[in-house]
Amino acid sequence: TNEPVKELEHWQSLLELCEGYRELHAAEPPLEKRALSWSRCIAFAQVILGARGIPIHRGQQGKPLVIWVLAATEEVEGALAASGYFQDASWLNRAPTEVVLLGSSLRPSLQFGDARACSVRAASYHEVQDLPEPHMCILFMPDRHDVAFESGAANSDSRGIPPEALELLVGLPIVVSTCFKLPARTAKSLESLGNLLLLRETRCPFSSSAGDAHSQFSDNCWIVAVRGPDALGFVLQHDIEIPCPSPLPEDQRLPAVFWGILDLKYDSSKPVLERVRVLETGDGRISKFSGDGAAIQDLMRARYVSKEGSLLRKFHLISADKKLTHDLIELAGYNHIVPGQACYPRQYDSHLAERIASDLELEEDDKVVLKLCNRSRAAGVIVSPLDELDEVLEELLVLPKMDAWLEDKLKKLKEVHPGDFGLTWGCFEEQKRHWWANESPCFVAERWCISTPLLKAGKFYDGTMRVGFVILHKHDLQGSSENGFRKATDGGLQADAPNVPPPSPEELAVHWLGGYWKLPKQDMASTDLRERVVSAARTSGTALVRSSVLAEVYSALGDSVQQLFGGVDPSSKMLADRYKEAPELAAYLTARLAVSNREQPKIKKMLYDAQVLANKVPSERGKHFIESFIVRCYGVLEARSDARDRWHTAQRHFVKALKHLESNANALYLLGMAALELGKPGEAVNLLNKSLFLDPDFKAPYVNLGVAYLRLKLFEEAIYISEACLERHPSSPQCQYHIGIASCQLALLIEARSRGGAVLPASERELYDELRKRTASSMAEARQSEEGMKRKPAPGSCRLPEAPWLETDQQMLEAMAVNGLRPRQQGYAQDPVNTLREIRLSPTAGWKVFGWRT
Repeated sequence: TNEPVKELEHWQSLLELCEGYRELHAAEPPLEKRALSWSRCIAFAQVILGARGIPIHRGQQGKPLVIWVLAATEEVEGALAASGYFQDASWLNRAPTEVVLLGSSLRPSLQFGDARACSVRAASYHEVQDLPEPHMCILFMPDRHDVAFESGAANSDSRGIPPEALELLVGLPIVVSTCFKLPARTAKSLESLGNLLLLRETRCPFSSSAGDAHSQFSDNCWIVAVRGPDALGFVLQHDIEIPCPSPLPEDQRLPAVFWGILDLKYDSSKPVLERVRVLETGDGRISKFSGDGAAIQDLMRARYVSKEGSLLRKFHLISADKKLTHDLIELAGYNHIVPGQACYPRQYDSHLAERIASDLELEEDDKVVLKLCNRSRAAGVIVSPLDELDEVLEELLVLPKMDAWLEDKLKKLKEVHPGDFGLTWGCFEEQKRHWWANESPCFVAERWCISTPLLKAGKFYDGTMRVGFVILHKHDLQGSSENGFRKATDGGLQADAPNVPPPSPEELAVHWLGGYWKLPKQDMASTDLRERVVSAARTSGTALVRSSVLAEVYSALGDSVQQLFGGVDPSSKMLADRYKEAPELAAYLTARLAVSNREQPKIKKMLYDAQVLANKVPSERGKHFIESFIVRCYGVLEARSDARDRWHTAQRHFVKALKHLESNANALYLLGMAALELGKPGEAVNLLNKSLFLDPDFKAPYVNLGVAYLRLKLFEEAIYISEACLERHPSSPQCQYHIGIASCQLALLIEARSRGGAVLPASERELYDELRKRTASSMAEARQSEEGMKRKPAPGSCRLPEAPWLETDQQMLEAMAVNGLRPRQQGYAQDPVNTLREIRLSPTAGWKVFGWRT
């Protein structure tokens, strides 16, 4: 009669030990912690059920505890077992245990482990009658497998659970794990099971996040338990999908210290621990979210408010550098989620390709991805077969005589429309120019990764997944229904609070915003390697990511984002120590870190440190890269100062930057801006065009060329260059504004000819009508844009009006609302109807953009 009491005491005593075991689990490296979550979830399920009074066989020699793992697959449970990760199914109970992996696609011969402790075997559903009867069953994260009860026998293509297996589960406890908390409506629905619900949703302390209460997603994070196959069927009838967060009132939105993106590859055909490969991270504020990605930005605005500041300036440095991102992820123990990478100075030699192949352990038929460390939007990304690598590197790293090359390009530009740089977006020639123009002294080579083929419109694509995230302080998530919300003004840490140490990774939480697929230009059947590999969402579009895939990706990423962005800000010394063997990289990153500061003394001190490091670079070419960037940074500091002669002083720095690196597109652009600011739009046109020949994906030169053309009264040219910009950067209200102004001015010129007595052909009258319409539509688009609305002065405000809200802007709109094509009537020269309608542009006309690129 005391046996049930002893059993209950046994399990309850083990439950009390779980916190100590959880700490051991939490101390595991990220890969092991994730991999062990499957078996340790089994161990916890035994204990929690036993402690709730559910009879669980303890296991003994000759009669082990038998646990069936349902819907197992070769890529997940099979791969984990083969690596020894299922041995901990008896981690807490320490009794003889036999785990049987049951699935329709497993190799039956798989057997692992020591029968005295925990043995593991794989079996097909066809073998269930010959297997030892189970004492309990577990189904891991069924949302990832589309698990269903089959109406007939199992077949090799199905992951369903056939009737012959279900018949053996009657009366047994069946545990179901998930990697996220079930929606409230699902949890409530499960209550209707009554006594068949053995365990309400409970957080597992041995998940891949070790039970972290702030973790939204982690493998085997939550478990429920039911009795028998009918109850399991009821559970699986529910949509086990990621709950959709609802918008928050403006005064309750969560304070985000940073929001960003991760671009990654996901391949479901690989073992579960090898499916995710992070390619790069980025700043959400400047990232593009087209098509199916628009919901990410919408969710950010609906639930969060940005509290970014200098405290977390490290975020901006990391998110802008591929080498630093990769190294910090590796340092945090997440080397298994990044592709193999090696870094090299940007200097060609005939043995460079061989070194890359050796460092990345490439084989004859492999491909390698070459990347610039500091570029986004796939600029400079080159995919090369190994046998072509030497030729590609020579083209990228050996420059022509740049002065002559640029002058020749300017000469040819006069024969075509502005903005016609003779390039197809994304072509190899464009990528080569990105390499020529870049200031970073290093580049990276990566092993080529692919994603699961994605079917769209009858074609298979190798997509790149983009996921959005928000980083928050955990202490700002205390005490509300949203895991707590406390406004920063009510005691939360201020983003710009002085003398506050940067938050550690453990002090940060991540909320995921969603994800989508970005598709390349061409499908996987294309012979053009880059076109079928590098994502180009604007060309081929986007696709939704299944909820189950997103949940798996989030779980695989673990706390890598917190580890990446949390902790101590890098210093000059830290970077110098970290990259002792690559002083050019240490110098460049130190300079980048310097200009992310907001305090002038610190900026200048760190730029000096960067120069000291640059002096140690053995290669003269590498030294010139760094010094060009450092000098340009000094120029930017001058240009952004309040000094009256700031642009003259800045100009001298930019000229010096070009002497160090004559292909520096950023220095050419800023020299063009200096000319524009100093009242020399003609000179600005040449410089800005030179910048675009080298970097045709840089938005700012396009916009400011539009300004220069307007000031030169070259209105058709202003339209052409603005249209060229909009093709690459559709969200450019400045270009819409410039098109509006230029269209109005061209229409007024036609009016002047008409009022001067010229007889206009029908085609010119049609053009006039089109220009009037375009003025109105382009101005409206500029004003209604987010940037345009920010510039709109509030009623009664003393703020000076800015484009597109100037008085002359309104005059142009009103003028174009009326058809002004009327011939002069003799004898009525002074009649108002016949007066020329002239709207003079200010010498400072245009909506400028300052892209500092520091």
